[in-house]
Amino acid sequence: MSAALEKYANRNPENSVYGSDTRIGEGKYKFVTRGTYKSGPPAADKFLKTGTTFSSDCFLDDVQAAEAALPYVAGFHRYVDTATPFRGRVSIKLNIPTFWSDIGGNLVGQKMLREPFIENFQKFNSNSGAVDLTATVAQALSHFTYHASDGKELLCDLQGGKVGDSYVLSDVVMMSMSKKYGNTDLGATGIENWLHSHRCTQFCSSSWKNWTGARRLIQPAFSTTLTLDVATAPPVGCEHIRVRPSAIYFTHDTIKDRFQDGHTLKETALQIARQNVGKRDIQMLTVVRVEDGRLFSMDNRRLAVFRLLEMCDKVGTIKVEVVSFNTWRNEWIRKTTTTTGGATIRVRQGNYQIGRTKAETNIPWLCQVQGAQPTEFMPDSEFSIFLATFTDE
Repeated sequence: MSAALEKYANRNPENSVYGSDTRIGEGKYKFVTRGTYKSGPPAADKFLKTGTTFSSDCFLDDVQAAEAALPYVAGFHRYVDTATPFRGRVSIKLNIPTFWSDIGGNLVGQKMLREPFIENFQKFNSNSGAVDLTATVAQALSHFTYHASDGKELLCDLQGGKVGDSYVLSDVVMMSMSKKYGNTDLGATGIENWLHSHRCTQFCSSSWKNWTGARRLIQPAFSTTLTLDVATAPPVGCEHIRVRPSAIYFTHDTIKDRFQDGHTLKETALQIARQNVGKRDIQMLTVVRVEDGRLFSMDNRRLAVFRLLEMCDKVGTIKVEVVSFNTWRNEWIRKTTTTTGGATIRVRQGNYQIGRTKAETNIPWLCQVQGAQPTEFMPDSEFSIFLATFTDE
């Protein structure tokens, strides 16, 4: 490994470690315990769960994926430092695990991966297409790999520790058109599905290769890494339709007055109104069609904003993705808490109500949205990023 690439690798500092039976995390197929290198720093040990349908030799695929990702990480750093205004701002290190077998002590006969421990572990995107839109560097890194490989590969399932724009990543997935990286490589299906969900961030380049018309083929989920032993992932049956926001129902009784990125409902509605949103095709909502034919939004704050814009004649219909109730059953159970039927929703800060008409709505700043005039204070590219980043989660 060249020194130029090795600077982005985070390897085991030594081959000796005190193991631990204390579990610190687990997914569908693996569990993680915390150990300690004999020199003092903590380590993470990964084991396959009992009953998993593929061999622990799959750990070799994990090592291969990490090593294959290093040139992309290096290339992304070069891009950031030479072609963007963010020179010196981004730092990405990648844990390179070591495959161990014939372990001694109380782990005799087991196989495992060992790598440096990461504090505050979290997931930034998955190989099934779920994304944390606040992790803008991570999303751009994945997109960069698709461009740099001329559409042949995509680095995803990015997870680890994050402080600002500095990341330490672990247990990443490489997907390839030839499916050469093992169980978690979902091939062309996975790559297309991931790019369907991707929204470019300020770290992406408009010149990068993309998959025009990419479809959602797999239901996105953060909860686990999708593997091919689950032949898995039932395709998402969905359709795109245009509908008035007032015809879509809420799945909660109350909402907060701001999104995760800090924008309030008012700020978001005003920014969209001033961009003359009626001239744009915005696909923002995923809605579930229940048995009686009604449409329910899984994105309550976004629906609230679009209902307000409809009342003020700033939008007519919006483009939504309709998924079947059976496909989203688990998400429906997790998210649906409405006891009022979903026709109205209350904003907790201020105790305001948003309904389907002005008569059902008592937002005091609604007149400001009504009077908002179109302006070109935000370029189209930045406005698209803005629309993609306001999220309920």
